[in-house]
Amino acid sequence: MANSYPVSARISEDSKVYLDTLVEMGIAINKSEAMKLCIRYAKQKKMEEEL
Repeated sequence: MANSYPVSARISEDSKVYLDTLVEMGIAINKSEAMKLCIRYAKQKKMEEEL
């Protein structure tokens, strides 16, 4: 399993609202986990595009 590193980022108000929505929907337990899910999704999409 890969190492986990803390993520520090400045995000827009729209992004904060989106992260809060993911938490409210029960997809993530908090904003930090929601951010990690978004990063993981973006990496996956990038890999798919490269194939």
